[in-house]
Amino acid sequence: MAAREVVLTARVTDAAGHTATATAVLSVREPAPLGWSPPNSTAGDLTAMLSRFPSPPLVRLYSPAGAGLASWSGSLLTCAPRSATLVYSFKDPPAGVDVAGWLSARPAAWTSPLYLCWAHEPEQGPSAGDPLPAEFREGWRVLVAQLAGHRRRREVRLLPVFTEYAARRSGTWWQDFGQVAALSGVDAVGFDIYDTGYSAYRSPVERNDFALATARRAGKPLVIAEWGIARKASDPDGAVCARAMRDNVAYLRRQPDVDAVSWFYRGDCNLDNRPAERQAFVDLMG
Repeated sequence: MAAREVVLTARVTDAAGHTATATAVLSVREPAPLGWSPPNSTAGDLTAMLSRFPSPPLVRLYSPAGAGLASWSGSLLTCAPRSATLVYSFKDPPAGVDVAGWLSARPAAWTSPLYLCWAHEPEQGPSAGDPLPAEFREGWRVLVAQLAGHRRRREVRLLPVFTEYAARRSGTWWQDFGQVAALSGVDAVGFDIYDTGYSAYRSPVERNDFALATARRAGKPLVIAEWGIARKASDPDGAVCARAMRDNVAYLRRQPDVDAVSWFYRGDCNLDNRPAERQAFVDLMG
């Protein structure tokens, strides 16, 4: 949850004309921004999403394996709104990518928050193009070291992103992957969270308890890098799903350590033909 400082100054004069002035600086919390990820991380899909939902508070984008880091002057990032928080992930091993140079090339005018993730959802294994657990841990150590001492390090927040359902169901997940969240130099902890495999919509506590507990174990804020709720067959008009969406965001925004939330506008979480849920999303985005 972002915070900004507000300076309050009070001046008091008593009956004798004596005047005293006092100043206090207060930290005011701002609600976690809610944004979206386009169906595919292409300039075309991003442009189409911006026509649906102009001026999003947050956009999540990614580069596939073999693509390195997207150029700041390339078609994808030049389409991204500079006023939005950017959550960006890449797949290629950090040892072979010039992450420091990429950060140095970031346009100075792009001052909105930037989260950088490597190997988003690592738990699927090599058959899905993901690193082995030891490779994942080493890759993150390399990434942290690459940016340590960088003159613009404060502009980027390093964010490993995990898969909630896979992490929750594995007895060795923390040892395999989760311990990266506690690395010095990692700034926040991310999770992708869906209700797939559950017969009913989960409550906000049920949906987010594992992710919140993991982030708090590491002492870092939480980012929901992907979120989506598919409509259940028992909810034909989506009214219950829309309420579940509103309740979930309200719950997350009450948590002092949730930084951002992103809806993945894809597949059964595409809201184009789900008017109740789409209206809820628009209202929540603000």
